[in-house]
Amino acid sequence: MDYKEIIKYDDLISVLDNFSYITGISANFLTADNNWVENKKKGTCEFCTIMKNYYKNGEACRESDISGAQTAQKKKGIYVYKCHMGLIEAVIPLFFNTSYIGSLFIGQILLEPPSEKMWEQIAKKLDGQPVDVQRARESFFKLTFIDQEKLKSVLDMMHIVAKYIIDSEMIRISSLSSIERIIEYIKNHYMEEITLDDLAKMVYLSPTYLSYLFKKQLGVTFKEYLINIRLKKSKELIETTDLPIGEISKMVGIEDQNYFSRLFKRKYGVSPMNYKKDKYIYDTPKKNANT
Repeated sequence: MDYKEIIKYDDLISVLDNFSYITGISANFLTADNNWVENKKKGTCEFCTIMKNYYKNGEACRESDISGAQTAQKKKGIYVYKCHMGLIEAVIPLFFNTSYIGSLFIGQILLEPPSEKMWEQIAKKLDGQPVDVQRARESFFKLTFIDQEKLKSVLDMMHIVAKYIIDSEMIRISSLSSIERIIEYIKNHYMEEITLDDLAKMVYLSPTYLSYLFKKQLGVTFKEYLINIRLKKSKELIETTDLPIGEISKMVGIEDQNYFSRLFKRKYGVSPMNYKKDKYIYDTPKKNANT
């Protein structure tokens, strides 16, 4: 899934750029599927660019970022931490209802001026890595540093920006609510022929994006969800009516009775015919022994 199909890319870049310009601190966005949307004006600092390109093939940076986002997601609030190189980063998770849609990051900064003592700790980690140490050192001493008071103000601004991103539907959050409309439609029309293309047109989304939303929101594909609804309804009909299995199969939108039987057995562990027989045995009143 191309994350640019989900994000109003230019609008988000503009917000990140403005935040970075006003605060002097880099702001970037990590999507729910771990793709970066980076500001253009400030970008990623040179020191971090070097680390991402040459230090442990960038894996240490990636693990640190994803771990930060996951912790913030669990906390459901802002999380300030030190990355693997000792730089300060802050991350705030964004949710629509209960759906996680990504994280806003700021960093990388120091809370005191860079010093030789701090550099020595970093230099030890770079030993044996294919890093241009002199260039890394020069970029380290150019890192932005702020005091605790300014950090508090920056974090307040992060909350405002995060709320603005959600309220302005910059992550196409409106499309997430489309799933609710589609679920309601399927529940009322499961007996009819339903295609992903038809549903996508109904809510003005591309089939690819709608397919992504289904998997993201419900944990199953559109086809799996539709089949589960049909099988659930068929089970109810077997339990509450004496209709033939073939007729029930058609009533829930599955024309091929053999296909229906395979699906039913796969889900419930018993064929619909045997399920009906068991239901008949248990539901038939026992005759009085004296009659």
